[in-house]
Amino acid sequence: MKRLLLSCLLLCMGTQVLAKDFITVGVSGFGTRRAENYWQPSGAHDNLPTSGAYKSYKLVHYAKKKELQQIVDNFECSKGKKGRKDLGLIVMANSWGSYKAIKLTKMYKKACGEEIDLFIMVDGVKKPIAAQGIRPKAKKCVNFYQTRGVVRGKAIKGCENHDMTKYCYDSDSGVQCHIRVEWSGTADGAQIIRDYIYSN
Repeated sequence: MKRLLLSCLLLCMGTQVLAKDFITVGVSGFGTRRAENYWQPSGAHDNLPTSGAYKSYKLVHYAKKKELQQIVDNFECSKGKKGRKDLGLIVMANSWGSYKAIKLTKMYKKACGEEIDLFIMVDGVKKPIAAQGIRPKAKKCVNFYQTRGVVRGKAIKGCENHDMTKYCYDSDSGVQCHIRVEWSGTADGAQIIRDYIYSN
């Protein structure tokens, strides 16, 4: 028994286990502005896990392409291959932010030749007003949505879908339900992100 334990100890000491690091990105919807101008609360920003992340970015729904490219550049991709194999990408977006977040996943796939690790969509809406139905380029996609009014998301094929309409009050308008789901969905999404980071 002692010999077995000693062999195991020597084997474990000679094996280096590298945990994967992650960049987390939150993309907010309508009503939020860049931090340097005026900060309005957003579930995609305020609930975004930054502890345990290699780096974090908080973008708005009108983020420029160069801001998205700055994120992709972290992965040192060349000719469709990822240079930073130790680094993963996790994105959480709500409402109008879903469009830019999906664009980021497409840019990453084109540059690095693979899908992002995890995408959390919360009541995704495309401009001007329609439910977001495009699946992001992600290995795992979790989608929280509600079905009240016109400002709402919907189930997305290929994602793990959670209809959160039941969490809205009967008196909530469609917009009020959308905001309620923004905060509860991003809180649930944040826990999924934390679990994902610490299990990889």
